[in-house]
Amino acid sequence: MSLIAVALALASPTALVAQDDTVTVPAPAEAVQPQVTAELTPDTAVVGQPLVLRIKVLVPTWLPDPPGFPALDVPNVIVRLPEGASGPISESVGGETWSGVSRAYRLYPMVPGEVSLPAQTITVTYADPDTSAPVTFEASLDPVRFTATVPEGAAGLDPLILASGLTLEQNIEGADGPLSEGDAASRSVTAKISGTSALFIPSLIPPVESEAVRAYPKDPSIAKASDRGVLSGSRTETVSYVAQYGGSVELPPISIDWFNTETGTVETAQLEGVTLEVDAPGPPVAARFSPRQIALLVGGAILLLLAAQGIRLYALPPLRRLRDKRKAAWEASEAYAARQVRQAIAQKDLAATHRALATWADRCPGHAAQDLENALAGIGAGRYRDAPDTGGDWLAVSSAFQADRQRRLAGASHRVEALPPLNPG
Repeated sequence: MSLIAVALALASPTALVAQDDTVTVPAPAEAVQPQVTAELTPDTAVVGQPLVLRIKVLVPTWLPDPPGFPALDVPNVIVRLPEGASGPISESVGGETWSGVSRAYRLYPMVPGEVSLPAQTITVTYADPDTSAPVTFEASLDPVRFTATVPEGAAGLDPLILASGLTLEQNIEGADGPLSEGDAASRSVTAKISGTSALFIPSLIPPVESEAVRAYPKDPSIAKASDRGVLSGSRTETVSYVAQYGGSVELPPISIDWFNTETGTVETAQLEGVTLEVDAPGPPVAARFSPRQIALLVGGAILLLLAAQGIRLYALPPLRRLRDKRKAAWEASEAYAARQVRQAIAQKDLAATHRALATWADRCPGHAAQDLENALAGIGAGRYRDAPDTGGDWLAVSSAFQADRQRRLAGASHRVEALPPLNPG
């Protein structure tokens, strides 16, 4: 009779509960409290392969309501409840037959490492053995821990795929001959997997970098299936290639390494590559400068021209006047006149020497040096006698000029120091 009651409870949770006069009483003595246990099989966990977590709820009478089983949302673990995961059970407890419900979760760890399912609380409503009134009991379920590992032969796989079967299929459309500009070809690849979730299947079609075609990928299509708790599924990717410019495009081959859990070996599923030919004009030659760069260059050139014009009109005239003023001041100085005298002496030009000396004497007043006049007179007399021009006479002129200049500059310095103050007293 108790098994029939549990079956009715699973079919209709409220079938055996009165809507208006339900009474919740405290849980009975410990000897008749519901029993909630959890069992994990197998003992070892492998990435991508299922473990069965079976939770049992047993009561001494029957269950008017189904137990509140947890959802088990665990990071990096796929949790599935296959069809028929819950069902009635009966076991002998203390020599009496207890009835209840069992639920079997299938856990698929996705990455290696330790996994911890937190402690859970399950609400159990059962009939009181004495009064048959509904009694609510909060059962605690201890944490469940296990470690997911990778078989030794699959340690180097990336991505890590452990399955009982994996196949690849592809379909090429529109590539029977060369493509003209604007024509399209498509590549569709489907990976079918069994023994694990289709979520483990990686991206299938690699990208193509070519100016000859433009790729338009569709969103991947993932199908999931389960047969008596064994997962399987498929992933399908489709990419359309629209011809743009002439050339040849290589759609690369595809291969996936995976670990066969039935044979314990690594196998490879692969597809051949495909070559697309495009019969169209080649890509245009890229401009050396973009329109934006050209605009910046033209704008910069205009700014430089305006700046140059502004400098020519407003900055150069004052600079030229300042230059001319400084040049005139220099040419009117005693130092400039002295340099002209030295240059004339160095060139042994008697007439030029006399002219330079006259200009210099005006700018450096003083009594004429007799030594300088005698040296110049000696050079002049030698020319009138048609005597050879010797360098010694010009050396004498140069020495006499230097001595005369130092004397006059020293005298001018004394005169400046002797000037009376402008505002005496």
